[in-house]
Amino acid sequence: MPPAPPRKSSRTCLVVALVLGGIVMLAGIAVVALLGTVEDPGRDDPDGPAGDVKITACAVDASTKWPRADLDVTNRSSKASDYVISVEFVSPSGERLTEAHTSITHLAPGQVAHDRAGSLTQVDDPVTCRITDVIRIAS
Repeated sequence: MPPAPPRKSSRTCLVVALVLGGIVMLAGIAVVALLGTVEDPGRDDPDGPAGDVKITACAVDASTKWPRADLDVTNRSSKASDYVISVEFVSPSGERLTEAHTSITHLAPGQVAHDRAGSLTQVDDPVTCRITDVIRIAS
């Protein structure tokens, strides 16, 4: 009986491991590069993006009974940014009645935008408006 040919499986395993390792390393580099492009441009700002948004008016429309919050958004970061803003409407007793969301796109550094977040839920009481979340992403 002739001797068995030498086993090549260890060499094949080594090649496969090197190829897979390279793919994993490239994927890691791609993730780091992607996260670096969408990170918050004002991450060193102690107030964060929430400091960019101010409520200028808070009211319930007398005819529709829909609450609304008028907002001024100032981009305090160094890059053009997109914003997603959430506002809640609270009764005098502290009960959350409803919420609203708005978005602003491509706001230049230092630029101010005026916007309104309104809900289609009718309320009978006066409301207090509170900003609950602000997301700022470099455009």
